[in-house]
Amino acid sequence: MTQVDVQVVPFGPEEGEGRWDLFSGPDLYYEVYDPDGTCLCTSGVVNDVRPRDLPITMDASFSVETPGRHVLQLLDADLIEDEVVGRVGFAPDRIWEEGPASASARTVCLRDETVTLRLVLEYTENES
Repeated sequence: MTQVDVQVVPFGPEEGEGRWDLFSGPDLYYEVYDPDGTCLCTSGVVNDVRPRDLPITMDASFSVETPGRHVLQLLDADLIEDEVVGRVGFAPDRIWEEGPASASARTVCLRDETVTLRLVLEYTENES
């Protein structure tokens, strides 16, 4: 995976005042888990994200090698306890089942009830 774009995050009074941080936007980061629940990657934090900042691009330089359902969890970093903003599942083997010969990179859009993420995946041959 080479890139994670955060497209939509719930903001505004319709979700309730103070939904994330009291005086600023959420401090967003993500974690990716493999089918066994092992954390593959934790991104850096993008502080005080406001609606006008979207979409934001977060680096993703890690490999997804295991077939099956992976989970990308978007979180708001807080002092006491981090809050889950959204959680999306994806299966890299299904994304690539058409075959890597058709393109060296794929972009997929994933949504849950409140969050929209765009993932950029790049296919490389396993050298082992």
